[in-house]
Amino acid sequence: MAIMTSDQRRMAPTAPHVATRRVRDDLWRVSSASGLTLGYIAQVDARSGLVFEARRLLPGGTTLLPIGTGWALEDALACFTGP
Repeated sequence: MAIMTSDQRRMAPTAPHVATRRVRDDLWRVSSASGLTLGYIAQVDARSGLVFEARRLLPGGTTLLPIGTGWALEDALACFTGP
């Protein structure tokens, strides 16, 4: 894994009512507008190629619950923003 520059670390998908921050090359933190961490999006190597898995952080703990996957980063982010 390569070391990210500041610009690369800031590059993250955008969506209404949430903020994202790139943590590593394969991980993004998803936060509410108030700054509360909602969960993470992880890039996962699957048999069929790369997929992005949305993982919800359960309140009051450190447990992550998978809530959806997508072929694109924006698809996984949609799991946090809803319809």
